[in-house]
Amino acid sequence: MFEISADRATNRLYIDITGNVDREEMEDAADKTLSEAEKLRDGFDIINDLSGFQPPSPEAAEPIKVAQGELQEMGLSRTVRVIDDDTSPVVVNAFERRSRDVGYSGEQADSVDAAETLLEETSESGFD
Repeated sequence: MFEISADRATNRLYIDITGNVDREEMEDAADKTLSEAEKLRDGFDIINDLSGFQPPSPEAAEPIKVAQGELQEMGLSRTVRVIDDDTSPVVVNAFERRSRDVGYSGEQADSVDAAETLLEETSESGFD
């Protein structure tokens, strides 16, 4: 399951992916992510809540990397991944590896509120 929305006021994209997601659903999530990102201005940030996300199959993960590359080209400034004690290290490492492959690095927070605070209090760029 996924929920994706753009907040034009804060210029942020919110992504929440939970449970087990197959390739078809991940493709839908990637498409929705890109269509929502189009509503934002250059320099937008992403808060990606992975706290309930289970490791996807390699086939299901491919649309993630494609979308990450397109988001970077669309003007992504920073991304913060929300993780908790139950978030699989496989998920965390895979998202970071794929983002590095396309030219940026993500930050981490333990809640959406903490991610918002991190983005408001600091202005570091996640690009290599």
